[in-house]
Amino acid sequence: MKAIIQKQREERDYLLSLNYMPRKTKYNVDELLQSKQIKLITGPRRVGKSTLGLLMLKNKNFAYLNFDDANLLEHWDENIVNETLKSVYPNYEYLLLDEIQNLDNWDLWVSKLYRNGVNMFITGSNAKLLSSEMATVLTGRYIQIELLPFGLKEALEWEGIDGDMNRDDCRKRASEALKRIKEGGKDEN
Repeated sequence: MKAIIQKQREERDYLLSLNYMPRKTKYNVDELLQSKQIKLITGPRRVGKSTLGLLMLKNKNFAYLNFDDANLLEHWDENIVNETLKSVYPNYEYLLLDEIQNLDNWDLWVSKLYRNGVNMFITGSNAKLLSSEMATVLTGRYIQIELLPFGLKEALEWEGIDGDMNRDDCRKRASEALKRIKEGGKDEN
C-alpha cells in the first residue's frame, strides 16, 4: 500500500508542477480551507474537478488519493490506508480524495474521517456522489462546489484572445475556443 500511495504522491507533485488556468467559483478559497465541512467538487466529466481541487490546495500540506487507480482499489484496507497516509504525508492538514465514488461504501469511510476531524476535499461525478444513500450519510456535512465547462469568456482567455490581436489570429483562436466550449475542456495528451 505504501508503494501505491507514494506513487500517487509523485503523480500529485507532477500535476502541481503544471500550469493551469485558474477557475472561478462562488466560494472564497481561504474560507473553504478553514471550513471543517467536506468540500465536494462536482460537475460533468472533463471539466477540471481534480485540477480545481489541486489548485485550491497548492502550497498547502495535503494528502492525495486517486481512486481511478485500480491498484488502490484492489488492495484497499481502510486501516492500512489511514496509517500509510500518515507515513507518506506526515502531519497533513487536508485530504484530497479524487474520484472517490469508485470506492465501494466510500461514504461510510468519509463520514468516519469527518467525525475524526479530517479536513477533506472530494471530487467526483454528480450522479454517484449525490445519490440518495450518500446524501443521507453526509447531509449537512458538505459544501457542494459545482464546476461547469468553460464559458465563452474562459474559453477566449484560455486561447489567449485579447483586443490587440490581428483579425486572422483572432478568428483562428476564436474557432479553437468555440471547439473547446463544445467539447467541454482541454484534451489530454
